[in-house]
Amino acid sequence: MENQPTTSATIPERPSNYLILAIVTTFLCCNVTGVVSIIYAAQVNAKWEGGNYEGAISDSKNAKLWGIIGLISGFVIIGLVMLIYGAALFGIMSSGGSGCSY
Repeated sequence: MENQPTTSATIPERPSNYLILAIVTTFLCCNVTGVVSIIYAAQVNAKWEGGNYEGAISDSKNAKLWGIIGLISGFVIIGLVMLIYGAALFGIMSSGGSGCSY
């Protein structure tokens, strides 16, 4: 067997693991999707170093996807909570501000 030199044409570019996105998503927005994103992000480098380039690219895409899903759902939930509290505050202020009737 002849040793063939490894060229950059056979090895794709190392994918990003999106670990920062996963951590930010976990702490600021949505814990569930952030943890899933962290799990995928942690597997990217290990698979890359092991030679599983397709698996590393797939896990990188999954880490990014779950991070973005977490950010979007977090912002939607925060927006809904602000809307509910704003409506409650508006209701209290329009009723005279007391909020209690004894």
